[in-house]
Amino acid sequence: MNAEFQATIELFPGYMRELLRYPPVSANELKNIPKQGIYIFYEDDKPIYVGRSRNLSKRFKQHSQQSSDHNSATFAFKIAKQDAAKEKVEIKKTREILQVDPDFLPFFNKAKKRVSEMKIQVIDIENAVEQTLFEVYAALELKTPYNDWRTH
Repeated sequence: MNAEFQATIELFPGYMRELLRYPPVSANELKNIPKQGIYIFYEDDKPIYVGRSRNLSKRFKQHSQQSSDHNSATFAFKIAKQDAAKEKVEIKKTREILQVDPDFLPFFNKAKKRVSEMKIQVIDIENAVEQTLFEVYAALELKTPYNDWRTH
């Protein structure tokens, strides 16, 4: 195994302990939010999505602003697709078309509101490689249902 890769993944159990050290809080309760890193969204005290960003404050807003589109509110878009499918709304359209579809749009707006009310945890990780790999590690470790690693 590549020595740099091995050294990087050996950091992850410690990162996970640090990340989970404090209880999840709402975005506006976060004190001294790091500029970049990994975040976890919680709903009903369960971790449901792990993400990463170079600008955490901006990213949290993008996930939940009503003006955000499918590229910036990706997590809410996933929730909306799942909810819309349960209600038999046709979701086999391009993301660009779906996000403005009058049958889908209420689900997307509701999902963005839902995300805005979730609790979060964050950890400051500056190194982009560590961020990338730890995002996957944390999602697998926490068994988050909305991380699927498919591209859009």
